[in-house]
Formats: sequence, structure tokens, C-alpha cells
Amino acid sequence: MKRLAQVLIIVASLISAAPAQAKPVTLGVEAMRQLAFEAVTAGFAEQALVYADLLLQRDPKDSTALTVRAQALRALGRTQEAQVAAKLAWKSAQTASGRYGAAMAMAQALSSEGRRMAAQLWLRRAAQIAPNPRAYAIARRDFGYVKSRNPWVLQFDVSASPASNVNNGSSNSYMSIGGIPILFDIPPDQQALSGFQFGLGLSGTYRFSPTAPNRQTEARVGVMAQAVVLSGDAKDKAPSARAQDYAYTALEFGLTHHRALDAAALNVLHLTGTAGHNWYGGDDLSNYMRASADLDHRFQNGTSLGFGVSGDHTARLDRPIQSSDRLAVKLGYNFALATNRLSLEVEAAQTSSDSVEVRNDAVTLSLGWRKTKPVAGLMLSGGIDLTQQIFADSRYVIGGREDNKVTAQLQMGFQHVEYMGFSPVLTMQATQVQSNTAQNEHRNLGITLGIQSAF
Repeated sequence: MKRLAQVLIIVASLISAAPAQAKPVTLGVEAMRQLAFEAVTAGFAEQALVYADLLLQRDPKDSTALTVRAQALRALGRTQEAQVAAKLAWKSAQTASGRYGAAMAMAQALSSEGRRMAAQLWLRRAAQIAPNPRAYAIARRDFGYVKSRNPWVLQFDVSASPASNVNNGSSNSYMSIGGIPILFDIPPDQQALSGFQFGLGLSGTYRFSPTAPNRQTEARVGVMAQAVVLSGDAKDKAPSARAQDYAYTALEFGLTHHRALDAAALNVLHLTGTAGHNWYGGDDLSNYMRASADLDHRFQNGTSLGFGVSGDHTARLDRPIQSSDRLAVKLGYNFALATNRLSLEVEAAQTSSDSVEVRNDAVTLSLGWRKTKPVAGLMLSGGIDLTQQIFADSRYVIGGREDNKVTAQLQMGFQHVEYMGFSPVLTMQATQVQSNTAQNEHRNLGITLGIQSAF
């Protein structure tokens, strides 16, 4: 308002200073653009529309005038016309500042019409071409505002990684059966094969309108696909192995309810139900269902304590005898230490099945770490999982089977490498399984390059 008043005062002073018989004072193009911009910023949409249309009579491709026109039309509730003007402004703009303004105007018009997903896309475009840090911060702020009011949340994951064991094969070439001191060859295609893994995941979550304060229910659908390319060494080692035999696809549906148990939301209950189907090598693998309840308690000092219980049922379609039911309980603690966020979790699980190679008792200890501030432009996180599985019976060894699994992971997010709000993430992971049965010993080293949203 103050800036508009200043411009109007200048215009008025020019007019009043001119002699009565003199020619009318003519504003230059830049002055008229400034006047139109100040008018729409101050909330005088009708006046701004008049100024913008006058500029467009001179040049129909004046991107600044088109952007102001879009903003004015949106303020007047004419969102369809505003989108047309903003799109023309985007096409006509010759500078980053001009395209940024057009993108922001388009996002505002779309958001006002309730098309928040499209508005988020235009805000990502605006952030990508922002002419300065302040403009970038505004686009990012507006993105957060629109996202918080969008009932739909879309997420996609793309990854590519070389791996030493794409088929989860044994790291040994010989095994024994039933404790007999005779070694048998493990088929080449059941041994570890190296190659590349490519993953694609897409999920959509719909957040229902809360029925009461501190309550939120979400429905989710997701699909995930992983393809494998065998290395030359793998093809030489197992000529009969085909990459498509190790392709994996899963389709999943879920429903989650979050409920705060107190006004300050220090205690939050999460109830989740999931059902899914997956394929392996192009054939049906299993149907599965999962239900879980998790209770999180947040302390005043920022630490948190979590408790959860879950139950899974897996119906194997390829080998019905390996169908299983799993019950698990877990306890976790999360706390800050200087510029680090640390987590500790322990889980105990029992899996029942008609197959002696599936039913087991397991304990997992997980340690997690995340740097709360970037280091040399990198967001760092990592963790290590230690799992012990005890199989009371086994076809391959007398006295039962014992597997000990160690998984270590380091993740690096490249904060300063960004395109439309997405940044690359590099993950290094190593897994080793030691077992008293040779065919169940595994080892896998992999480096995965993926992308994630920076905001």
C-alpha cells in the first residue's frame, strides 16, 4: 500500500506540475509496469488490470503485463482467465525473473481453483529458475503451504545400483544335506550373481478430512518394480540364468489412522492395515496382509520413545507350504546428541509356518544415525542392523539352523545439486549372512543412486 501510494504521488506531482495548456503527461513503459505491479501487490486488482491491458495494447507479448494481468484476474476470482494469462507470460518471458513471476502467478491461479497438485508442479518450476535466494525461499515456502492443504501426496522413487548379488544367491558353491559329510554342488543360478538393479516406485496417499482435532486418516496405494541386468561374469557363471527370472513387482494398498492421545500431541497412536500382492520372475509369488499398532511418546527435551506390535500373514502362491504368519514387537528410542540424531530399536519376532525352513524366532537390533546439519553440502545418515534367526529344525543341518545377518548402510544426500526440487541420493549398503548351512550364507555389496524431494 505504501509503495503504491508513493507511485501515485509521483504521478500526481507530475500532472500537477505541468502547465494547464501543456500536453498530458505520458508515463513510460517501465513506469507503467511498475504502477501495474504496485497496484496488484497492494490489492487494487481492477486498477492493475486496466494498467496491464493498456500495456498489452502496446505489446501483446509483454510478459510483465501478462503476469500482472494473471495476478489481477486471480484476485478477482477469474481463475481460468488468470491461467491463460500466466501461460502466455511463461511463453513470452525472456529472463529468469520473468519466467519465475509467470510460474508463481500460474501456481496461485491453480491453487485458488483447487488444483493443488498442478500448482505444486509450477512452484517446483519457479524454484528451479528462481533469480535469487529470496525468490527461491518464497517458492519453497509457498510449495509447503500448498502441499499442506493438498489431500493427495504423490511420491516416486527411482534408483539404479550395481550389486554383487542380484538374485539373493548363496555365496558358496557347495552344501551338505542333513548333516551327511558329503558336499553337493549348489546350482550356478542359485549362487550369487552380480549385475545391476533398477528400481521404480510410485505411491499415492489420500488424506481424509479430519473428523476431530488431532486425528488423521490416510489411504495409500503403491506399486514398486525392480528389474535386473546380469553382468558378463554372471552370464558366464550361469548360462541358463535369465535376468527376467529375478524381476520383482509389488502392488500394495493401505489404510493408516493417526490419533493424538493428548492435547499437546506428546502421545500419538498409529494404526495401519496393509494388503498386497507381488510377482517374482513374472509369476505370482504371494498375497500378504499386515496390521500394526505403534505408540510414540515425545518428551519435552525432544527425545522420543516408541512401542509397536505387528502381525503379518503371507500366502505363498508358488510354494503354499512356505506360507507363514509373523508376530513382532519392537521398542525404540530416539534422541539428539550435539548435531546428530540417534535411534536405537530392538525387535523380537516369531514366524510360524508348515515349512521348517521358514518358521523361526528372530531378534533384530537397529542403530540409526542422522546428521542434523549438512557437512560440506551433504546430508549424511546411516545405520547398522544385526539380526539373529533361529530355526529349530532344518533339512540341511542336524540340530537346527542359525542365521546371523549384518546390514550396514551410509546415505549421502547432495543438498546443492537440485532440479525442480529433487536432489540425488547416494546409498552404499553391505549385507552379510553367516549360517551353519552353506546354501544360506549370503553376501551383497551395492551402491544405489536415487532421487528424493528436497522440500
